[in-house]
Parts: sequence; C-alpha cells; structure tokens
Amino acid sequence: MIRIVSLLAGTLALGACQHHSPAQPAVLADASAETLDAVKGNLAQAMNRGQIEIGAGDPTTIPSISVLPPPPSTFETQSPAMPTIFKLYVRDGLCFAIAEGTVEEVPLPGVACRPLG
Repeated sequence: MIRIVSLLAGTLALGACQHHSPAQPAVLADASAETLDAVKGNLAQAMNRGQIEIGAGDPTTIPSISVLPPPPSTFETQSPAMPTIFKLYVRDGLCFAIAEGTVEEVPLPGVACRPLG
C-alpha cells in the first residue's frame, strides 16, 4: 500500500514538473509554395482527405486557414457543406492548427509560424 502511494505521489510530482508554454495565436511566416504545400499536406492528413484546397485569405496576416469542402459529386448540383476553419498557433517555436469547435492540435512540421502581433 505504501509503495502504491509513493508511486502515485512520484507520478503526480513528475507530471507537475512538465510545463508547456502557453500557445499564442500565429500567422505563417511566409506564403511560399513549399510552406502552403506542407500546410495542405498536414491538414489533409488530419481531415482524412487525399488533398484539400485552401480558401481565400492571407495566412501571413490572418491567424486562420479555411479548408474548402470537397466539390459536389456528379449527381449533386449544390452542397450544404461549409469550409473547415483552422486557427493557427505557435508554442515553443512549433506551429500547429486547431479546427474550430475542437481541441485537437494538428502539428505542422516544416511550417514556420510567427506569433501574431
């Protein structure tokens, strides 16, 4: 019993020592083709889609990226699907995105972001 309590106390103490800096809203450091390809690849993978199209907006000045829904199929004339909006953040120099309405962080390796402001 004492051993279990000691193990539990040690685990809690170790967990308390792990510290993350707070995430800051961010924008892309550049809008080069390489950067946008890396963003598209990571977001497509997170959305379980083969490829995605990014909507209007400049992610070097606006801290969000909209991902357009897939186009309607051949049997549809219109679609009620809405874009998925991802907010950009940076923590400890690493860029990531979070889809609005979720808390799941989508890492963006190879993508440089800078804090907004």
